[in-house]
Amino acid sequence: MLNKCANPSCSTPLVYLREGKIFMMEQPPAPREVVTPEQGKQASPSRVEHFWLCGPCSAEMTLLYDKKGGVLVVPKTQKKVRAAS
Repeated sequence: MLNKCANPSCSTPLVYLREGKIFMMEQPPAPREVVTPEQGKQASPSRVEHFWLCGPCSAEMTLLYDKKGGVLVVPKTQKKVRAAS
């Protein structure tokens, strides 16, 4: 169950879904869960986990899934906009 912001340095509790952003991350099954069709059973499906970033964190950051590190909080890339001269 979601109870706080996914940013480890933020302790904002999840109270309302109207602020922030929910992420659904599909994570591959653990190797021990995989069963080949040749064994007469279906392979286990991937797990879907939900993460939440509060409003201030979601304005500046997003979540990415890394095979080695799991779910990571990373800054959004900022595009520079040039003013018309």
